[in-house]
Amino acid sequence: MNTNRTTRFAGLLLAVLITVAVNGAMLLKFDSVAQEGYASNGQGPTVVTLGTVEVVAHRS
Repeated sequence: MNTNRTTRFAGLLLAVLITVAVNGAMLLKFDSVAQEGYASNGQGPTVVTLGTVEVVAHRS
């Protein structure tokens, strides 16, 4: 087994793991803060309906 290749691969896996953990923690915290702000605001859910859009393009 090539030690240099193994070390680099382990470093890459560690970097990916740390990145996923940090981003996941940030997303969970962002979601919890958003839910708290939404709950304390007293607003109900908003439903938005968009009208139909027709796109006409010239074919050459």
